[in-house]
Amino acid sequence: MGNMDGKQQAYLEKQFRRRVTFNRTELRLYGHDIAAMPGLVAPLVGDTTPEAVVQPQTEEELIELALWANEHGVALTPRGKASSGYGGVLPVKGGVVVDFYRMNRMIGIDREGQTATVEAGVVWERLDRDLARQGLTLRLYPTSYRSSTVGGWLAQGGAGIGSYEMGWFRDSVVSARVVLPDGNVRELKGDDLDFIADAEGITGFISQVTLRVQPQEDLKVIAVASPGAYSLQRLLQSFIDEKLPLWSVLFVNPRMAELKNKVPLMERHGQAEDRVLLPEAYILSIAFRAKDRQAIMDRLPRLLRACDSELLGDEVAQHEWENRFRPLDVKRLGPSLVPSEVVVPLYRLADAVVEMESRVRHPLVKEAIVIRESASGRPEVVILGFIPADQRRFDYNFIFGLSLSVLKVAEKYGGRPYSTGLYWAREARRVLGAERVAALKDFKARVDPRNIMNPGKVTAGGRIGAFIGLARAFEPVIRMMGNRATLSIGERPDKPVRGIPADVAWYAYGCSQCGSCIEECDQFYGRGWESQSPRGKWYWLRQYMEGREEWDQSMVDTILSCTTCELCNLRCSAGLPIESSWLKLRGQLIREQNKMTFPPFEMMAQALESEGNIWAGYRKDRDQWFPEELMERHGPRIRGQVSGDGGQGTGPQPPTPNPYTYT
Repeated sequence: MGNMDGKQQAYLEKQFRRRVTFNRTELRLYGHDIAAMPGLVAPLVGDTTPEAVVQPQTEEELIELALWANEHGVALTPRGKASSGYGGVLPVKGGVVVDFYRMNRMIGIDREGQTATVEAGVVWERLDRDLARQGLTLRLYPTSYRSSTVGGWLAQGGAGIGSYEMGWFRDSVVSARVVLPDGNVRELKGDDLDFIADAEGITGFISQVTLRVQPQEDLKVIAVASPGAYSLQRLLQSFIDEKLPLWSVLFVNPRMAELKNKVPLMERHGQAEDRVLLPEAYILSIAFRAKDRQAIMDRLPRLLRACDSELLGDEVAQHEWENRFRPLDVKRLGPSLVPSEVVVPLYRLADAVVEMESRVRHPLVKEAIVIRESASGRPEVVILGFIPADQRRFDYNFIFGLSLSVLKVAEKYGGRPYSTGLYWAREARRVLGAERVAALKDFKARVDPRNIMNPGKVTAGGRIGAFIGLARAFEPVIRMMGNRATLSIGERPDKPVRGIPADVAWYAYGCSQCGSCIEECDQFYGRGWESQSPRGKWYWLRQYMEGREEWDQSMVDTILSCTTCELCNLRCSAGLPIESSWLKLRGQLIREQNKMTFPPFEMMAQALESEGNIWAGYRKDRDQWFPEELMERHGPRIRGQVSGDGGQGTGPQPPTPNPYTYT
């Protein structure tokens, strides 16, 4: 695979026209996900830059693409919004990245049957808006609600907001259409969904998904503080034992609460939002239907007292709920985060959490999702852990290794990795179960004998799997070096990097690459390419500062094309001042580095400087545009301004008229 020839490029150009790119700069932006790959790991993965990116619009185009790729042995890597960090969207064998951005249509909503059918590229937030018009809403959704896609979450697998009641997303899927590598289309239901759920697209393209939804009802949210891991575990278990009718239960650990209190506040026109201080405790955000409020509040005080916990004020509850889509805001303090995401059974939660924090001496910030009943029949907790770090430093490699320490603790207490992707492919049996893995491998061998569909993921270990296996054996040594690594938390812009202002350079690394900014970006809308999004620009700036890219006119134009609407600022999960950063770069690029702006703007600037007129008219002819009916009255003053005498002329001047009395 790899080394696409001219005929293959010509085929893609003919099929997709403006919906294909071979631009090297653009391709780099499709060769990563939200995780910053350690420098010691990158050589084992190899070059993840694809040879082309295409954006299909229909299932028919997916079929044609699959048939062509199967015939020529070209690897195909499906990509939703790349909002995960497991490497599932990395094109490790070159080939073509298949971007589902344009496959984002609503197929239909069945109000009576409470289902919705959508194309795979539909973003959760948009789907929820469409459902609301029918009096419906989602049963559950990921914390990446504003950026991730329905097909992407099914392919990755996962739990999210609402999973306390609804379980894993796979449980809410009725059926899915999948385009197989041989061009056949199958609709999978029931147990057959296991061939695509959690499979990262290694068996085919998910083109449509039908999922269960629910009636829209008023929700109530409360916040609870629990002082320690063991009281937290008892409290969560009591919710289940008492059968409280809760819909969603999330919590953050005390370290997360501590760092949230230090994160720079989002600003708008120089005014910062109000800060809500969180107690340094385990803080639970609990959502339930308004109709169940009395049944819950009648029993909740007793449960809180028994577990040494307390109900927090409504201000904290509303703040945490409104910011549920910003779990990565602490990244601004890093400026990088090492992910360590695991699943542990609830009955061992406290033991696991206490040991994780004793083994990892750096701040281990955690957001967690509680699932009342999983496939195993027992309650589980998804721990989305992060360790603040700085990917620009060499010791980032060792801090990254601390994720192994977290995983080993989770496994000790009956847990497992959250997902497989590229990095945890050798752990597939733990994640999916031995029977599912065997069935998935068998299905993959039958439908994709040439291994063109997202090779190297989920069930294929490869070099990276061997490396992870070796690293697991040396985990105590890696942990010692990781714990000794220098760590300084807090936003601290220092000096420019390759001419990029210090604060802008810091924000570039502070960007979480979550993609929340993309859907509302005016510049991205209609173009659809990653380079036109705030996320893409931040990533390109990282590459530039590290010496992998250089300014050219197309990238200058990308910075200049921002409409300054500021929607990205409001959407940013890290609260970055994006729009003002682009304005600062504009001034530096054009004024200080003499880069060219858009040709019409260059002409207008030159005309303004030489003739005092942006429309390139001669200074001596400035009176010609003045209406004739007004020239008799104001002509001497106008001619004086043109000649440079300030409108005084040679004789007495008429009084200056009131501009609002012109007729």
